[in-house]
Amino acid sequence: MTVEWSSAVRFGRQVLHGLSQCAFQSNVCTGAVFVVAVAIFNWRMAIAFLLGAIIGTLTARVLRGPEDLLDAGLLGFNSALMGLALGHFFQPDILVWAWVCVFAALTAVLTVLMAKLLSFPFLAAPFIVAFWLLWPIAETVGLTKIDLGAFPKADVMWAMATLSALGSALFSPNAISGTIFLIGVAISNWRHAAIALIGGFVAVALAEHVGANGGAINSGFVGFNAVLAALAAYVIVAADLRLVVLAAITATWLASYVYRGVPAPVLASGFVLSIWGVLLLAWANPRFNKQDSSAGA
Repeated sequence: MTVEWSSAVRFGRQVLHGLSQCAFQSNVCTGAVFVVAVAIFNWRMAIAFLLGAIIGTLTARVLRGPEDLLDAGLLGFNSALMGLALGHFFQPDILVWAWVCVFAALTAVLTVLMAKLLSFPFLAAPFIVAFWLLWPIAETVGLTKIDLGAFPKADVMWAMATLSALGSALFSPNAISGTIFLIGVAISNWRHAAIALIGGFVAVALAEHVGANGGAINSGFVGFNAVLAALAAYVIVAADLRLVVLAAITATWLASYVYRGVPAPVLASGFVLSIWGVLLLAWANPRFNKQDSSAGA
């Protein structure tokens, strides 16, 4: 009985760590707070979020994913994001719940494969690939897309836009959810909370400067990739504020390209491409720092 209880506790921690890894944390309290942040926006999405993490973690365990990644939550968070996305983009009918289970499992399979095959961080790539595969066939499998409508024209409200960008990292685009998200990150690491705010602010400033739609900025849609990129740069690449700002700017820029060029929701693609770009620069940088022996000859 003691062994069974210990195993259940470990599984619960893995699930909660998976939820918290949506902001690159590994903290059970942060994971629980993130569920609250989503529930404030939409309680059905919160259930899908939790269900995705559970199914994803179970699938990764069955596939014998690396134990250290499982315990850190890194094999469950992509499936949690899949649950969020399905709850956000599709009508909440009975088929959504079935497909949350199916695609959370499929996303976990992709996550384990990428974890074993890639020599660089897979980040949210498994979720993005799986969701983009689903998007063009959604109606065929019985899912009904929600018409989210166009963003209204509005003046930029800087504080609300920055906080909404934090909430949008969990598909919960409002300032209240963003504030709770910020509290969840701060529980794990106050510096990471400050980094998230920097990322959101940089995106708002950049978007406002180039004349982006004020409604889109205020909703957090423009800024959430920058929030995630700033956190990933600081946590995964290096604790360097210069990289944080670079990643936030490039994530915002790249997300706008995906938004205009890909016939599917942009998701976290801007942040993933940004961090991969930063890692590529980090790999190339030493080769440009070597002194040329012929210089000054």
